[in-house]
Amino acid sequence: MSTGEYDPDSRVSTAEDSETDAGDGEIPRRKLELDVEITDVGPCKKHLKVAIARSEIDRQFNESIDSMKKETLIPGFRPGRAPRKLVESKLRKQVADQVKSTLLMACLEQLDEEYDLNPIKAPELDVALIELPKDGPMRFEMELEVRPDFPLPDYKSLTVQRPVKTITEADVDAQMTRFLERYAQLVPKLEGGAEIGDYITADIRFHRDGLTYNEAKETQFRLQPELRFQDGSVPKVGEALAGVKPGETRGCDALIGSSSADPTLRGKTIGVEFTVHDLKQLRLPEMNAAFLSGIGFDSRSDLREALREIVERRHWAQQREAVRREILSDLLAKTPFDLPSDLVARQEKTTIRRLVLGLRQEGLSDDDIRAREAQIRANAHESTLRSLKEFFLLAKVAEAEGIKVEDEDLEMEIERMAARSGESPRRVRSRIEKEGLVDTLASEILERKALDRILDSVKFEEVPLVEQQAVETLDQTATTAAPDEANADETGATSEASSSSPAQGNEPQG
Repeated sequence: MSTGEYDPDSRVSTAEDSETDAGDGEIPRRKLELDVEITDVGPCKKHLKVAIARSEIDRQFNESIDSMKKETLIPGFRPGRAPRKLVESKLRKQVADQVKSTLLMACLEQLDEEYDLNPIKAPELDVALIELPKDGPMRFEMELEVRPDFPLPDYKSLTVQRPVKTITEADVDAQMTRFLERYAQLVPKLEGGAEIGDYITADIRFHRDGLTYNEAKETQFRLQPELRFQDGSVPKVGEALAGVKPGETRGCDALIGSSSADPTLRGKTIGVEFTVHDLKQLRLPEMNAAFLSGIGFDSRSDLREALREIVERRHWAQQREAVRREILSDLLAKTPFDLPSDLVARQEKTTIRRLVLGLRQEGLSDDDIRAREAQIRANAHESTLRSLKEFFLLAKVAEAEGIKVEDEDLEMEIERMAARSGESPRRVRSRIEKEGLVDTLASEILERKALDRILDSVKFEEVPLVEQQAVETLDQTATTAAPDEANADETGATSEASSSSPAQGNEPQG
């Protein structure tokens, strides 16, 4: 069985340790006599060989026997009056298990305190395989995953480029169009070819060297400059499909991410072919008094003001993300350290959830989040490796600055999330707890507070903001298996993307 998580604040004492500290009333712990050998066996991994002295085993054994003697009922004897030898013979197995467990727990605590190991997770020990010997010390070995140890770089004298942009009426007009599209009708496009913003229904085939990796039939997507799918992207799809009409077939290149189901294609370029069946376009609603009243605004100017706030908030989020990435890239370059590959693999799902939660906290729209999430998933290993390194770096800054996450921080963050989503704080808190995201949220807050502390001392150099191009996202994957397996399956994998048709809503969003 596994020891599971242990409480670093638990205390183990013996009868000889009954002296009380006059100052705080706590019972001081006696240090175990240990023989410890620690060796590095890889990035963030240490192998420990531990021997607990025989004197410690005998001491704990006697203490356990004395304790059980008082509590155990032996026929023919009053409680606590049975001969010690009789109690020992009847309870030897039970006492041995207790001694072993108690010594192991105390040993783990002492190792953590004396050697400053900073474990990433509690050690896993198969207690059943550890023997409590009749003679000599009790020995065991274990591997421990620890936090990376690196010198904290100078983070108080950085010069960082900060992208800036003056919000114009044209920006608000563009946001107005995006908002009205949520209430638009999708109608057939009867004249001309496809343009950016039109909806295309097509068969999509991913291929290379004459082999088909995956196909999606009758998939509808909106034509944008870039198309992302769950394990890669088509960066120039807008150019490739400009002017295409129903009945035509066009192709271009797709870039495969590091999380492809086919490891031979990770980071490679393959072909993607679009056979177009149908074109549709959006018909925007007339913005009259009835429409404005129906969406909760008294006038067009009120709507424009709300949309301007969204544009400004999005610009702030883009600016902060750009600054954050430059700061962390600079600091990580000055402080290289490695992480174990199995840690990165274990954390991929958690990292995706953390990054998506962070995007929601920045106030990005659902479409923006979906596009970014697809990019994160397509390159999950690199995203996770980067995210973990950023976390350890910022956690070290937080430690140096004495930054902690208090209950009040969590409550304030939940209230902010509730205000942005229009939900009650109680409902947001319930969802976070149900999805097991409390620790994730705390990590996000810790990183943000540490970054804010860094920002207090950096110097900024303002540069023009480079606008991010619009992206469409599909649930489709380019690959599901090796090419020979994919072609052997006559049905193929045709998991179609969910419709990208405009969704209804009650308030303007980014």
